[in-house]
Amino acid sequence: MTHASVRPLAVCAAIGLATVAAFGVDPPDLEINTLTGLVETVDATWSGSNFNVRYSVINGAGSLTSTVILTANSADDLDPRIAINPGGNAYVVWWRDAATDKIVFRKRTLATGTWGAEQAVGLSNESSSRPRIAIASGSPWVAYQIQGPRTRNIGVQIIDDSPEPFRTILGTTSFGGDLDVQINSVAGHLWVTWVDSAQRVGYAEYAFDKRVWLPTGYESFSSDSLAEARTRIEISVLSD
Repeated sequence: MTHASVRPLAVCAAIGLATVAAFGVDPPDLEINTLTGLVETVDATWSGSNFNVRYSVINGAGSLTSTVILTANSADDLDPRIAINPGGNAYVVWWRDAATDKIVFRKRTLATGTWGAEQAVGLSNESSSRPRIAIASGSPWVAYQIQGPRTRNIGVQIIDDSPEPFRTILGTTSFGGDLDVQINSVAGHLWVTWVDSAQRVGYAEYAFDKRVWLPTGYESFSSDSLAEARTRIEISVLSD
């Protein structure tokens, strides 16, 4: 994810912090579109009866230039995340709080400025939430958690205009806290991390040459911190 300058961040804060303070939802997510130089941001905004996903564009002067509501239903649409591919097309992914939680995404095509219809991520009979998105080798990938009766799985899949109806399970955990699933794309490497227990992080790396996810590994943070464990994982992945 590309980090914006202080001024766009301040504008994003103005867009979303009132909602965050009032309802405790996640802060806005943002990325700079390298083809336009504009900051594109998404957040969950309160409509008066439920949360909807809002997409906004901010120019180099820090001014809001446009905003679009991407959802229109009675359920809460939460925790949106954005990623922009090398062609300048934006992918926004979020989860819908329903009887069976589900993850959906929409794509904005830069050339036309239009949004595609919602598309599902994962399996329809699985309760999925907390998606994270990254662009790797030009394609968007989404990692997320899947709630089971006693455990949670970490799922991941590539998405595009016609996402394939399957996903890969990277790991299973009985940890009851925040899994904090993260997906990372750096220097041609793609990997996912999650909090597997109170003392260790689970992680898996994608092998592009074999088109498979490598076996899950674990890194302890019993003697330091979660951040330091994730740094060690990144160093290991990038050194391959």
